[in-house]
Amino acid sequence: MIFPLVMYVCFLIITLLSGKTGYFSKNAFSYIFSQSVLSTIIALAIAVPLSGGRWDFATGTIVVLGGIIGCNLAIQWNTGVLGLVLITVAVCILLAVLEGLLYIFLRVPTMIVSLGVVMLYEALSGILFNGGGVQLYVHERFLVLSMEPWCYLVLLAVLAVSYLVLYRTGFGYDTRSLGSNARLAIGNGVNEKRNILLTYVFVGGLLGIAAILNASKGNVTPASNLSSTMLMFSSMGPVLVGLFLANYSNLPFGVFMGAVGMTAMSYGMVVLGIDGSIQTIVLGVIIVLIMAYTTNKAKMAALLSRFFKRPETQMG
Repeated sequence: MIFPLVMYVCFLIITLLSGKTGYFSKNAFSYIFSQSVLSTIIALAIAVPLSGGRWDFATGTIVVLGGIIGCNLAIQWNTGVLGLVLITVAVCILLAVLEGLLYIFLRVPTMIVSLGVVMLYEALSGILFNGGGVQLYVHERFLVLSMEPWCYLVLLAVLAVSYLVLYRTGFGYDTRSLGSNARLAIGNGVNEKRNILLTYVFVGGLLGIAAILNASKGNVTPASNLSSTMLMFSSMGPVLVGLFLANYSNLPFGVFMGAVGMTAMSYGMVVLGIDGSIQTIVLGVIIVLIMAYTTNKAKMAALLSRFFKRPETQMG
């Protein structure tokens, strides 16, 4: 809870000192938490394979292409919300599993495979349904999951299922084992290929929910020139915070706290009237600082320990 609280208090003080009162309001709280739902789910979909030692760039393109296919099919077939969820989740699982199979059979690093998948799926997004994307937001009957309080129930269900899958199943244990020491885990009997496929099934399910929420926010247009990776990079803050906080709690809760904190920061900059390009720079700096800290926290702790012990030694 400390990270989002610190972020909110810092920007609350800054906005109040700047004469901006919009940050301290019921609407601000509602915006921060509702916007955190999508970023939490996408961040979880990135963090799960990353915790197993696999970096995946295709998260955003699966959200885009899966949303275009699943939502358009639900609109054409005139299904209800349940049909929308089932179709879109199934499509995203299929897209994710196809990527997993390519990784297993090609045995190429996931970053390279996922970049190839990004380009392939982005091209498909511009071909399917005449390159028109999807306009789910004009069909009100499909928007219920993105509205309060239903979006919070969706988030609660995702966090609960993610916790159970990652911390109460053999799959979760195997994923963490592979992330810590893949060679040792495989030597102890962990089936890496099976774990990879199950990871992409789980990730695909998360991205299916994310695709619906993303399409509910506005027009989803075909991606090109790796533009879909912006969805992934915009969620890297919550991912890194979540991976760090997982050492003290659990990954789903840590990712959620990271998403709330980063959304609070982004909204604070909007209230202050900071230009979008400057916001991107600030976000990049924050991500670099978080990565630097999490990567070198042991060295920093040792350095601080020596710094604070030195005066005591001199006094003795």
